[in-house]
Amino acid sequence: MNIINPSFGRTPTLLQWQQAAAHLGSGNSSLAEVQIQLATGRSMLRPSDDAIGAGAVSVLDGLLEVQRQRERNLDHGEAMLGMIDGSLGEALDLLLEAKGIALNQSNSGIDSAEREAQAGAIDAILTSLFDVGNSSFQGVHLFGGTATARSPFLNLNGLIQYVGQGDGLITDLGLASGIPLTLGGQEAFGAVSTRVEGHRDLDPSIDASTPLNELNGAIGEGVSLGIVEVYRDPPGTSYQVDLGNAFTLQDVIDEFQSVVGLDVDIDLDAQGLFVNVPDGETITITDLEGGRVARDLGIDMTFTGPDGGVGMDLDRRLVDSTPVSALGFDLGVVRFSNGQQTMDLSFATAETVGDLKRLVEQMDMGVRLEISDSGDRLDAVNVRSGSLMSIGEVTGNTTATDLGIRSMDRETLLSDFNRGLGVSILEGNVDPETGAPNPILDRDFVVNLSNGEQFPVDLAGCKTVGDVLDRIRAKADQHLADPSVFEVGLASEGNGIVFEDNSGGAEVFSLNDLNGSNALVDLGLDVASSGARIIGEDRAMVAVEGVFTHLMDLRDALMGDDVAGIALAADRLEGDLDRLGLVQAEVGIRTNRITDAMSRIEDTIMMDEQLRSRILDLDYTEASIRYASLQQQLQAGMATAARSVSMTLLDYL
Repeated sequence: MNIINPSFGRTPTLLQWQQAAAHLGSGNSSLAEVQIQLATGRSMLRPSDDAIGAGAVSVLDGLLEVQRQRERNLDHGEAMLGMIDGSLGEALDLLLEAKGIALNQSNSGIDSAEREAQAGAIDAILTSLFDVGNSSFQGVHLFGGTATARSPFLNLNGLIQYVGQGDGLITDLGLASGIPLTLGGQEAFGAVSTRVEGHRDLDPSIDASTPLNELNGAIGEGVSLGIVEVYRDPPGTSYQVDLGNAFTLQDVIDEFQSVVGLDVDIDLDAQGLFVNVPDGETITITDLEGGRVARDLGIDMTFTGPDGGVGMDLDRRLVDSTPVSALGFDLGVVRFSNGQQTMDLSFATAETVGDLKRLVEQMDMGVRLEISDSGDRLDAVNVRSGSLMSIGEVTGNTTATDLGIRSMDRETLLSDFNRGLGVSILEGNVDPETGAPNPILDRDFVVNLSNGEQFPVDLAGCKTVGDVLDRIRAKADQHLADPSVFEVGLASEGNGIVFEDNSGGAEVFSLNDLNGSNALVDLGLDVASSGARIIGEDRAMVAVEGVFTHLMDLRDALMGDDVAGIALAADRLEGDLDRLGLVQAEVGIRTNRITDAMSRIEDTIMMDEQLRSRILDLDYTEASIRYASLQQQLQAGMATAARSVSMTLLDYL
C-alpha cells in the first residue's frame, strides 16, 4: 500500500519528501512488474521470484526437450517403416509376377522360344528387385541393416553381392526395447547364405593376460567382480580379497598374492585357476553374501595342501582380439572358392581372430568369416547371390578342418548337399511278394575294384559325411579279402569324397548305382575313375538361398528349357514369398508400436506442458485486477503525498 506514516506529521519537509518518494517508488516498481508479466505472459520473471518453481520448470524443460526429440524420432521412424512397407509390397508384387511366369512355363508343350522370351521378363524383374533392395529414405538405405550410408547390394557382372551389416538401425524412441527402423538384407531378401557353421569348438586357451570379460566363467554366466573371502587354517585367519578392479587373470593372481600371500596360477590342462596350498594347510574360498565372483572364477571350494587344487574351466570366448596362439595349432593355407573365383589364402601372418576375418574380407570374393553367436567357433557365410561357395584344404594343410570352416567335413549334414535338396538314400524297402523288409533293395551302389572284388553299400540311417565314410569303410572291411587295398576319405585338395583302389588288378575301378538309387549323383560320385582313384565332386557347396539367386535360377532354367529347374525355382520362390510376407507383417507390428508410442508421448508432453504452465504462465484475470488495484494505490499515494508535503507549521497552529 502507498501510505504516508502519520508519525512523520511534524517533520522537516525533506524527510516527508523522502518518505513519500520511497513509497511511491515501491508502488511504481510493483506496477512495472505487473506490466512486464502482462506483456510476457509469465508469472515468474526470474528464478529468484520462486526458487522451488524455477527448479521444477528447469526439470520440466529438460524432460520436454527429450520427449520432443523422441517425438521427432518416432515421426521419422514411422515414415521410414512406411517406406519399407511400400518397398516390401513392391517386392512381393514382383515375386508374384515371377512365380506366375514360372508356374505357367513349367507346363509341358511350351516351346523353347517362348521360355527364352520369358527369361528376359525374369531378368527385368531381377533388375527391378535389385533397385528395390537399394531403396533409401532421406539418405538412409532401408535394407542395409546398420550400414545405411551406402547401397547394400552391388551388381558384380551379373552376381549380386550384399555389403550391408547387422540386423537394423535402432534409434532412441523412448521404448523399453529398441525397434529397428531398417532391415538387414538377409531378413528381407535372403541375401546371405546359411552359415558354414563351425564344426569345431575352438576353445581358446587362457593365460595371465586374458581379460575377465572374455570368459564365460565356470557356470557360463560371465565373471562378475566383487569381494571373495579366504580362510586359512592354520592359523585360522580370514581375509577379504577385493577383485572389484581386476581386469585380467593376472590382476586376480596379484591380488591373492598381495592380500593373502596365496600362490594362484593358471592350469593350462584344466583351463582354470590352480590354487597352490602349503603342506598341512587348508584354504577355503567363498563369496560374501550376495556375491558370485569366486563361483564365476571356479574356485568357490576348499583346497588342501600340499597339492592344492584346480578350479573349473573358465571357458574363454572368441573375440576379434583373441590371439591365434590361443587356438593351439599352427595356421597354414585354406582354399576358398566362390563362383568362378578360387584363391589359396595363407593365414600364417594372422596374429588374432580379427586378422583372420580381415584376410578373408580382403580377398573380395563375397565370403565372410564371423564369430558364432555362442562365441566358441567360426562361421563362414556367402554374401554373393548367384554363386556357390566352397572352403577346402590345400595339400599338406589341415587349417580349414582345424578352424572348423571346411564346407565339406565329416560333420557336414547330408541334408545340406545340393543346395538343401539333400542326398537320396534308399531305406525301408520291402519285398513286393512277401511284404517283408528286404535289405538288398536298400543298397544304393556297389564298389568294383580292379582286382574283380566288389562290395555293396547301403546308406540307410546316414546323416553326415562322416557317417557315409564310416559306412563305406565298414562294408569294405566286411566284404574284401584284404580291406587294406581300399581307402576312402575326404580329398586332401579342395573338397569331395575320394576312393582309392590299391588292389592292382587289370579291371576298371568303378562305382555303379543299385536299385535306381540317386545316392552316387547326389554325393558327387557319378564320375569316372582316374586310374586307381575316384575323386568325387563337391556337392556341399553353399549358395545364397534368397530371392536374387532363385530368380537367377528361374531365368537360367527358362533359357535352358529345363522344366524340372523351372518347377524347382517356382517352389523356392514360394518360400521367398512366405518370408517377405512375414517380414512385412513384422514391419506392420513395428509401425503399430511406434504409432502407439507417438500417442503416449503426445499425452505425456501435453501433461508436462500443463504442469509447466501452471508454474510459469500468468493468470491474466488475477494480474489485471492486481494491475488496476496498484494503479489506484499509486494515484492515491501521489495525492496524499502532494497534500502532506504542502503543509507547513501554520497548518497545525
